[in-house]
Amino acid sequence: MTQTYSHRYRLHGTLCETCRIIEARDPSERRLAEWAQLDVTDQHLPAAAPQQGLALIAHPPETGTLTGRIELVLDGAAAGAVTLTCCPVCRIATLDYVHVVAEYRRHGYGRTLVAAAHARTPDYRWTAPLPSGGIAQAFRARIPYPPAAPLCVHRQSSEGPQ
Repeated sequence: MTQTYSHRYRLHGTLCETCRIIEARDPSERRLAEWAQLDVTDQHLPAAAPQQGLALIAHPPETGTLTGRIELVLDGAAAGAVTLTCCPVCRIATLDYVHVVAEYRRHGYGRTLVAAAHARTPDYRWTAPLPSGGIAQAFRARIPYPPAAPLCVHRQSSEGPQ
């Protein structure tokens, strides 16, 4: 392993020499050799977000709601987003929706968004409902959240009967 700096992401990274040897034989494996090290606790407000590199932008919940959003942007363009609902009374957080733009899938951006959501409220109990689509189900199967956890009673009462 070698410590590097990625000018594309504007982050420090790690380069695997074994993967680099493999990528020299097969150029389609190029993306496997380097990992950018993004600190998921470093979340910017929309007005103060960097326009270059890879960054997380935290959008606070709108007035009267419990749902917030975190975007992952690369050079100012959205690469993905996660929405989460947090109840400060129940101390339960729900991972509502994770979306990664198709061209950025299978690069770890979805896991980064889930980690950023978890870093926002680390002392909460977390749940993530089972999605209906095939791609979403495959992704959900790889993240470490229990399929059924207690739901927030405050959210249930505001949404009506389930």
